[in-house]
Amino acid sequence: MFLPIGGYSQERKSEWEIGAGGSVINMTRTMVSDFHQTKGGDYVFNLEDKHLYGGTEIYVAKNLSQRWYLDLQGTLGFARFFDGGEKKQGYSFMAGPGIQFRPLVKSQWIVPYVRAGMNAYHKTFKTKYFGTFDQDVTGEGQWRSEDAWNKGYTVDHDTFFPVSIGVGIIGWLGNRVGVRIQGQLLKPLIKDGPNFVEVTAGLQFRIGGNDKKKAAADAYVASHLSDYDDLYRSRFPKEIVEKEVVKEVPVEKEVIKYVKSEDRLLKLIDNLHFDFDKYSLTLESEAILDEIAEILNGEQDSKFLVSGYTDAKGSHTYNEKLSLDRAKTVRDGLVKRGVPEDRLIVKGFGKRIAITSVSSSDEERRMDRKVLIERIY
Repeated sequence: MFLPIGGYSQERKSEWEIGAGGSVINMTRTMVSDFHQTKGGDYVFNLEDKHLYGGTEIYVAKNLSQRWYLDLQGTLGFARFFDGGEKKQGYSFMAGPGIQFRPLVKSQWIVPYVRAGMNAYHKTFKTKYFGTFDQDVTGEGQWRSEDAWNKGYTVDHDTFFPVSIGVGIIGWLGNRVGVRIQGQLLKPLIKDGPNFVEVTAGLQFRIGGNDKKKAAADAYVASHLSDYDDLYRSRFPKEIVEKEVVKEVPVEKEVIKYVKSEDRLLKLIDNLHFDFDKYSLTLESEAILDEIAEILNGEQDSKFLVSGYTDAKGSHTYNEKLSLDRAKTVRDGLVKRGVPEDRLIVKGFGKRIAITSVSSSDEERRMDRKVLIERIY
């Protein structure tokens, strides 16, 4: 439940992401050899074709805003190729910066993105996409290789600069560790150069940035503010009974008075306040804590989140501390009234859900200077 006593936005902190993993690159390596004519007059040859090779990848990214990230990615590949009929080991090196767009700013644990980048690529192995047969006595026979990404006339290059377009997704396993999967198409700027695809997967580590667990809690609180009335009705009985004894001479009789629990809650809400830039309760508010403690003590098996809030005036940093102090004040007051401290968790959320503007009067901004109590289980 929520008990208010007294828009969702979050200031983005500087954040770095560092990752490492493996990659699979789709680049065709073709070798045609041993072309000859059989006694029956048929022409035969050996075709050796490789499409995939693996490698290792490193990744670094820095947030520019909530949705935009700048990254640097690099891949070292290990490719087998054919030379003179022999298999040899070759290498490829690719690195370059990119820009990411992450559309789901409220998603804390699953983060999809699209990426565009510019890369430098160099390889030490040869591949062919067309040629003649070495032992063709006619000198007229030719061959050409095509794959899914290269249709028509393609020329091999050892060094070139491809642009990349891709998509990826990061799944955070906790506040600091996650898994990233990315696929991208690379297209050279040179004419007739080879197109290819790279798919990478690896672990992701996060340095700095906002607390994901706290951000998820903020979003939950902000999205449920309109549910107070329903939560009250589900938590408290529809009505409570108070007995009032009226003495008459010479007879005593008992009168039953029905008081709705909502009326009692409204009394608590309307009379518990904080002064501007203060975290101490007024004398009137101190008295109201007695009734709040009575309610919480009736829930012996529950724990509660006591969260503090401020109005819109002041910086985010200052209001974070002030709101936390207000939550601690209420927590301490409830503990003095018999509520066990281990059942109360305090958080400060600053001015994130302030409704009234900075230019509003002090009385209007008073409604934003509050503390909420939420039953978390």
